Amino acid sequence: MESETKYVALEKFLMDKTENITLTFIEINEIIGQKLPVPSDSAVFKAGYKVEKIDFKTKSVIFSKIDQSSKN
Repeated sequence: MESETKYVALEKFLMDKTENITLTFIEINEIIGQKLPVPSDSAVFKAGYKVEKIDFKTKSVIFSKIDQSSKN
């Protein structure tokens, strides 16, 4: 699916991280190489994160690392 594949770069970016991270919409645009529609939950989840908050005032997204021990 095209909508899934455009988030592969975001997935790879997040996989290198170990803590919660805040990205602006512009930063996400730069990572995925195009204008941001809505983050794909499956790509974010595969990287071990969830979208914690979308802040439209600051135009940023807060990703929280999923506690891997609670997934078992």
